[in-house]
Amino acid sequence: MLQFSALLRLLATTALASPLATEKIEGRSSSLEARTSEVYKRWDAHNPLLQVAKRAVNPDTVNSLTPQQLTDQRNALLLAQSETAREAIIFPNPPDALNDTFQFINNTVTPPTGGSIVLNTINTMPALGSTGLAFAVGFVNPCGLNTPHWHPRANEFLTVVQGTLVGALILEDDNGAGNVVGAPPPAIGALPQINTTLSNFTGMLFPKGLVHWQFNPECEPAVFAAGFDTPDPGRVEAARGFFSAEPDEVVQASTGFSEFLTPAQIMGLRPTLTSSFTAILESCAKKCGIPFA
Repeated sequence: MLQFSALLRLLATTALASPLATEKIEGRSSSLEARTSEVYKRWDAHNPLLQVAKRAVNPDTVNSLTPQQLTDQRNALLLAQSETAREAIIFPNPPDALNDTFQFINNTVTPPTGGSIVLNTINTMPALGSTGLAFAVGFVNPCGLNTPHWHPRANEFLTVVQGTLVGALILEDDNGAGNVVGAPPPAIGALPQINTTLSNFTGMLFPKGLVHWQFNPECEPAVFAAGFDTPDPGRVEAARGFFSAEPDEVVQASTGFSEFLTPAQIMGLRPTLTSSFTAILESCAKKCGIPFA
């Protein structure tokens, strides 16, 4: 029960994480605005990614296309009957490579945001449609958490290219299918977690369908690059997925009608659920002097 309670607390914390501070940081102004401004200036002064965030979109990449242009190109490629036809759509004006290039831009460099993850999938680059590929670049700020999630249609291989990340995944368990005569009893307790520290140019495999997450435990930014084996990997947030189940009794029954999760708490959590990719962990934020509430 204690292990399960810890899991519930993790899910709830992920759903409710906020970047603003209320506690006073010793030796600094007690004003939230002053503290936030101070922290911004401090990170801006040494963050090598700041210029990337301010860079305009390269007009010679697929990023410059409008949503309607992307839709039209995606539909045309789906109807193309040959590779020659596909190439005519992707490369209508050689040597122009606009439809074959993509720009990853970090738009949330400065704490107390957790960071940003830029996905390059069939939705943002139609040329990926028949390749079996997608890619992501994550800009993880100090203390940033790429919240627990899974990809329903893709395996992922993630490599840290700057800084340090803790990578973790939750294993599956098909033992104990329920109250079945002659079968093992229902499984009770937390699932096993695999975790490791990833430094520069160290990678980790996250198998399709398994819940996983990454966390930056340092006071410096981190960056990762991740490849997927499908152009449409999808992403489901663990907390948002679990607490979205209705009626409330479904969630309660799934937790064994735990005394630690009441109907009132479920109702309070559901409107706060977010699709945000990144959050800040409080203990790390305090260590690094980053505002947090």
